[in-house]
Amino acid sequence: MKPHSGSILLKLQLGFGLAAMVLAALLALFMDGALRGSLEAEDAQVMEGQARALTQRLAAGLPLLDPGGHPRPEKAAWRVRDASGRILAESGDMAALPALEAPPLGAPVLEQQAPGGGVYSVVARAWSGGGQAGTLVLVMDRTHEEALIHDFRRTLALGVVLATAAAALVARAIARWGLAPLGRIAREAGSISDRNLDRRLATEHFPRELQELVTTLNATLSRLQEAFDRVGNLGAELAHELRTPLQNLRSTLENRALRPDCPEPEAAALGGLLEECDRMAALIEQILFLARSEHAPPELRRVRVPVADLLEEVRGFFEAAAEHAGVALCLEGGAGLAVSGDRLLLTRALHNLVANALRHASLHHASRGGRVTLGAQAAPEAVGLFVADDGPGIPEAWIPRLGTPFLRPPDGRPLEGYGLGLAIVKRIAGMLGGRMEIQSRLGEGTRVELWIPRDLTR
Repeated sequence: MKPHSGSILLKLQLGFGLAAMVLAALLALFMDGALRGSLEAEDAQVMEGQARALTQRLAAGLPLLDPGGHPRPEKAAWRVRDASGRILAESGDMAALPALEAPPLGAPVLEQQAPGGGVYSVVARAWSGGGQAGTLVLVMDRTHEEALIHDFRRTLALGVVLATAAAALVARAIARWGLAPLGRIAREAGSISDRNLDRRLATEHFPRELQELVTTLNATLSRLQEAFDRVGNLGAELAHELRTPLQNLRSTLENRALRPDCPEPEAAALGGLLEECDRMAALIEQILFLARSEHAPPELRRVRVPVADLLEEVRGFFEAAAEHAGVALCLEGGAGLAVSGDRLLLTRALHNLVANALRHASLHHASRGGRVTLGAQAAPEAVGLFVADDGPGIPEAWIPRLGTPFLRPPDGRPLEGYGLGLAIVKRIAGMLGGRMEIQSRLGEGTRVELWIPRDLTR
């Protein structure tokens, strides 16, 4: 089995979501780098400025501490050593800082991780003045800046997640809007059946990107309509052309069988051939009815039809055939009911149903007879005419397919007919604004219901 290709809507949503996530992540990385670079550049600039100011005071011999011995307000702690490494002066907070490695003199600001935690920037510069020389070391505590950057990164990560989710939701809405014409094509194409193959999709109602698809679909529908018309016309024409030679053949056989000098065995054989001619004539008539009702439905003569009279008329017509087949033909219900419909079409539909039921019941109960029930039941808006038999039943999987012309039983049983009886009943039900329903169980029988709207004027 070919694997499912997936949903276009889901693919578009995932694609937009991934694209948004990548863009948001790149933006977050850029903002994180920009923030860190900006803070480091600002700290380096401050430390370089502070280092210049201190070396200038040392060169001029000016005091580094105020008269009270306290350091001036400064951002970085500092320590001054002479050439021998002796501490000459330092800021008050320098002693509280952890021991850090001094970078080479004149090197850029060096960032270090203290053993006990914390991040510090360290810079070392040479100084000279007043006959002395030495080194100046400045240390700036950047732990709070790293905490700030860490919080900023968490905020960026949350922003990336939220932006991805929002982009996925927006992308789904946009994708639905963009794919809506495809859904419309599917709905309009799905509404086209064998009864309205002349319908076409309006190309101008769809975007340019889908107009080629709509044009191709319309061309396919045109070819399909032509094929249906050819098949339908061919069946009707063949059936019509067969009527005359079949009638001639029947007349010839009948004249031969009625001759006084016809031997009895030959007359019996000719009688069988006459029955086959009648069966073929009935088949041709059914094909013609289906073809004509498909392309040019007959004008309905709607009248009020009493259901009880209709059922009694049909029972009387098949009474002799049922007795000959050893099948009991019973009536059930119908008293006081009436429908609005064409009496000839209703009679034809019931004739097809009863004929099928008698055949199935007689074949299934060849040794002990069978039973066929012809009846009616009432519903608020319709009346159900039904024919039920106690024949072999029909497999459940085949019930939805019943009513298709030339459909044969799944087990290949040698039954008469070509599946046209139920097709005609289904067609008549549609012509009268009703429906056909079939219920069947294997070994128990089949029940076919023909639901026709009530006669509201009774």
